[in-house]
Amino acid sequence: MVFCQLLGFAALLLPTCMRAESLEDAAHELAMKVCLAPRKQAVRVQWQEPPGARGYLSASRRRVFQDQISACGLEAAENSDAPILTVTIQVTPSEALLIANAIDAASHTQIYVVEVPRASLTVARETASTPLLRRELVWQQEKPIQSALEWRDPATEERFLFLLSDGLLDRFRLENGAWKWVDSTEFLSAGARSRAPEASLLYSRAKARVELALPGKICALDLNARLSYTCTASEFGDKTRELSTTCEESPRYLATGKGDYTQPDRIALARASGTAAAVADDSYAGSMDVPGPVLDISVTEDSKTASAVVKNLSTGNYEVYRITTVCDH
Repeated sequence: MVFCQLLGFAALLLPTCMRAESLEDAAHELAMKVCLAPRKQAVRVQWQEPPGARGYLSASRRRVFQDQISACGLEAAENSDAPILTVTIQVTPSEALLIANAIDAASHTQIYVVEVPRASLTVARETASTPLLRRELVWQQEKPIQSALEWRDPATEERFLFLLSDGLLDRFRLENGAWKWVDSTEFLSAGARSRAPEASLLYSRAKARVELALPGKICALDLNARLSYTCTASEFGDKTRELSTTCEESPRYLATGKGDYTQPDRIALARASGTAAAVADDSYAGSMDVPGPVLDISVTEDSKTASAVVKNLSTGNYEVYRITTVCDH
């Protein structure tokens, strides 16, 4: 109640704080208090969630508020000349305060407040977007593929596909919806089949270039003329499985299962990079089964797409999938 008392000194016409049992009830009660305004007019509603209170002003709770003020004759408008009605939430250790700050055409301010016990607070999840994985078959062949990477040339906007296969690095260009072979160069084969290949393609965001990681060295690809590469000694490459989504502010990390080369696999979205090595259950959001072991994953330059190499156990073919995310509402 201290906050209400402080607001009382700030605004002469501040109504008494009301108490609600849930945020849905609070949104309705706050709208009813706003409806007491003697003059009914269109308003521009602005919602503000402080960093420590994200998720409480969900879409459904906003609708409760807006539907009620509309029923009272206060229509929500996009007109920049309409008075602003700001709705925000303040969360304290004991309670939450849902606050509406109205400024009319004469620049008069009115503040309305409704209390909610902290114990009854829940962050609404029903309208939150959840990232889910989607796959699209890009390439398949009988010969083993160790790694693959799609890349868009920033200068020409042309799209390319690089494949590490049978001791060769091949470059393909997308033409009329199909991949057309451009050129190739030899590389040192990694040898035996492995869930952790010794040769891998990657895009280094730090160096802004496509690289080839070989045992004990990193090779920069020369993509301007005929395909070639120059190597320098290095223990590790800038390989990441970080995948950004439009559903969340923080990135996710592509994770795979623990099975060996003879078992089907799963790709999932993990929240931490430390779990990106193995996923053995269905507890990860957006998990997606694939028809064989995942041999390698390379993320593109914009971190929005990944290329996954899978050995299809049913057909025996090696397949390259384009992995992206979609938002499930």
